[in-house]
Amino acid sequence: MYMTPDPLTQTAKERFDISYLFPYQHLVITNILRSSGYFGEEEQEEAPRNQVVLLPTGAGKSLCFMLPACLLEGLTIVVFPLLGLMADQLRRVEEAGMKGALLKGGMSQSEKAKIWSSVEDGSLNMLLTNPEILILPEVREKLKKVNIAHLVLDEAHTIPEWGETFRPACLKLGEVLPELAAQQITAYTATASPQILEKIKSILFSEVDFNLVMANPDRVNIHYEVLPVLSRMQTLTELIPRIDRPAIIFCSSRRQTEQCALYLRQRLDDQEIRFYHAGLSKELRTDLENWYFRSENGILAATCAYGLGMDKPNIRTVIHYTLPSSVEAYLQESGRAGRDRQPCRAILLYHPSDRLREAENPREDLRERYEKLLTFAEDSETCRRESLLAILEAVPEDCNSCDVCRGKVITVDPTEKTIIDLAQKYSKRFTKKLLKDFLLGRFSHEIRQAYWYRAKGFGILKKWNPDDVQEAIRVLELGL
Repeated sequence: MYMTPDPLTQTAKERFDISYLFPYQHLVITNILRSSGYFGEEEQEEAPRNQVVLLPTGAGKSLCFMLPACLLEGLTIVVFPLLGLMADQLRRVEEAGMKGALLKGGMSQSEKAKIWSSVEDGSLNMLLTNPEILILPEVREKLKKVNIAHLVLDEAHTIPEWGETFRPACLKLGEVLPELAAQQITAYTATASPQILEKIKSILFSEVDFNLVMANPDRVNIHYEVLPVLSRMQTLTELIPRIDRPAIIFCSSRRQTEQCALYLRQRLDDQEIRFYHAGLSKELRTDLENWYFRSENGILAATCAYGLGMDKPNIRTVIHYTLPSSVEAYLQESGRAGRDRQPCRAILLYHPSDRLREAENPREDLRERYEKLLTFAEDSETCRRESLLAILEAVPEDCNSCDVCRGKVITVDPTEKTIIDLAQKYSKRFTKKLLKDFLLGRFSHEIRQAYWYRAKGFGILKKWNPDDVQEAIRVLELGL
């Protein structure tokens, strides 16, 4: 007996070369098509009109709005938080045979006129933009006249997180959405605690109902581990030659990404290490995105400007040079690894200074979210997955892929005991400078005069960079 193929799976295969839809993908896509009337008026009446979709990184959220855009009558608008993400998604839209366009700042009048012409004549399938552009009065006026089949807000956790700090346009989205009269709205994110979910609801769906689709955010192919460090850079210098590539190193600032990449390139003589942040020119960011996407051996030191939805499937290692702001951010960024569902690692470097970083933050809610991540980093007895997912009120699957469950947890930097033992042994005779010279194996005047080069432990850190040794001594607050 011949069975008619499922139209969703058939479209996925024909347009995206994907043979199988995961159950949650199928559910989300079906809801969107039901709400549009694709399956008939009766189905449309019973379908949820709006959705908030929480699917783990790598679960294929973008397919959940790209596939319906192939079938819907009307325009699909997708609002992204980052320009780099928009460019990456446009590539996928065009590869699927659809007509897409980026509406962004800095465009000429002729470029914008061409886009609006395509919108008005109905030839454009998908319009990609960001919050700052969508809230502009002239953009809103034009879109009011358009049949918007689906309005998508990707990486929706950034709407309250960034809107309350440096992207106020995000908070105005709730005012704009009712004006546009989209047939349906879907907000997507990989990670959102109950508190963030409540904020998404209050900003975007304060006056309308929505359907919540939520999968377990656990990524069983990721091996989570925390490395306590006295010097981040020294640890990276030792770690990088041993990790699987491609890799990404998340840093907390633009300057930090540059320093991290440049130091590692110099120390390891490795030209496959580069940096990426939003302060780079558009041309350079595009070149870096293309290089890293194709690279099998590259390492990218980046801020969170790289990562949100960037679909590089084979990242084998994600390292956090510093702690991010929250568990949600950590799950989101560590989830860049292993989108191909092959084994990968997420390594969090934990430095004593991390404990003090948010102490003076006047926002209590932000301090509390950061404190939860500190607790995760400092807990050496609880399964990493259990700790992370409990904060999101989720339950992990069986874990044999974290340092705790495998019995390989490290509670202190291995060098800490070495330095402390030597400092205590020679406490009455060492200054901090003399200790540094002793550890590095330097034949300074003081070392030679007192024959310290004959003492046990001399030069034990001779492979370290002098700045890193000095940092370790300072961090340990030795009474010398």
